[in-house]
Amino acid sequence: MSNNKNNTWPFVRPIDETAVDFFTEDFEILREKSMKNDGIMVVTDGWKEGEAAAVLRGGVNARAVLEVLAASGVKHLKIFHLEERLPELEAVFLSSVVAPANAMFDSVAVKWRRDASVADLVKAIGHEYSMLFFGAPLAFSEVEPFYQKVKEQYSGSVTVVRGPHAEMDSDESDEIYRWVRQRTYDAGDFSLLAVLRNYKKKLNKKVAVLLPSLNEERTVGNVIKTALEVKEAGLIDEVILIDSASVDNTVEIAKSHGIPVFIHQEVRPELGSYRGKGEAMFKSAFVTDADILAWVDTDIESITPRFFYGLLGPLFADPAIRFSKGYFARPVKVETSGVELGGGRVTEILARPWINTFMPQLSGYIQPLAGTVAIYREDFQKMRIPVNYGVEMAMLLQEVELAGLWATCQVNLGTVVHRSKDVIGLSEMAFQILQVLAEMGPNGVAGQSNETLRRVYSAQRHFEIRSQRFKVIWREYQ
Repeated sequence: MSNNKNNTWPFVRPIDETAVDFFTEDFEILREKSMKNDGIMVVTDGWKEGEAAAVLRGGVNARAVLEVLAASGVKHLKIFHLEERLPELEAVFLSSVVAPANAMFDSVAVKWRRDASVADLVKAIGHEYSMLFFGAPLAFSEVEPFYQKVKEQYSGSVTVVRGPHAEMDSDESDEIYRWVRQRTYDAGDFSLLAVLRNYKKKLNKKVAVLLPSLNEERTVGNVIKTALEVKEAGLIDEVILIDSASVDNTVEIAKSHGIPVFIHQEVRPELGSYRGKGEAMFKSAFVTDADILAWVDTDIESITPRFFYGLLGPLFADPAIRFSKGYFARPVKVETSGVELGGGRVTEILARPWINTFMPQLSGYIQPLAGTVAIYREDFQKMRIPVNYGVEMAMLLQEVELAGLWATCQVNLGTVVHRSKDVIGLSEMAFQILQVLAEMGPNGVAGQSNETLRRVYSAQRHFEIRSQRFKVIWREYQ
């Protein structure tokens, strides 16, 4: 698009073989040209150097914005979308914007917003972009007022695109995005106690919160107190500590709160015992008869009741949901980049690339390795449980296989502050997860993953080789 030479009013450009720019100050002339054109019409201030973004609702005009941007050579696109109140309109956005955008651009970032209006959204984000693109309102008479309203909040280049008069079906083929929008919750969605109690009463299921621990004397007391507060509110039936032979005061602190405490090595000793969080979770099912099992880590420094009602709320509210996984803002201090707020380092470096390569249907999970989960007991006991760090991915993959993607959900539980591993610890964690994925993934064979993790060091012409063995052990109830 060429620069606008008329500063008093934008020009309109029909996108066709001639690509003629029309300049006018008379909006009626623009209306006439629009009525005669069956293709894409662009009302714009002109092209500006800098970053562009699109504010799109969905439909033919929104799709036309994508075509204009792609034809202009844009490779990386940011899309802002105000959440629709009607699910049918969200489906239109997903099918007419999100799905084609991923096919048309090298990278796409879609940001759902809850601003009160487009004007409020533009006011909030406009300073970040030189150009903003919009799909035109439904009627041509609404284009000029819409344009003027945007210009009141934004000093950059405004482009409003109108597509051809055509019907557009709502194609719901992009299941991942639909799942993200309909199966991603916030703990605040389940913050009305009376409503949750009513859901639980109708569901008529016993709920146990299981707290795995290993030397967590500094944080375990507050986790237990918070869980008991939610129990007193009537949402939890049991709070149980599953300890892994702590050598500090973790067990004593738990007993002082009057909750049942089990040492997982002592539960069903005839089955043997192994080290690892997966093993503790496996043994958990033997110490309760609850219908719903929920595990919450005991090293969380910032735990609040929302962790529990957020994690359990989806299962109470929707009987079709059988597996709930928490995700968090995880402020991790990283020396080179300040504070890390993503899905976690092992998630971003290992789990997410693996998922997108081999099981893209799970790519909507924000933190697939998060250990705060709730599941129906009968589903859990159908699974193979690895005793090590691979347990979270193993459970997720198997639940989708057992009950389908839509039987699972994820919930934003707020901010988690806990201890972070160094790079060697993360490497060992990643290796164990990869072992499990190698045996569970496409063409995987149980018992055939490599067990030895080797590290080679070199300094001043001296070499050192270190190795550590991590055996993959699976637990089964049947």
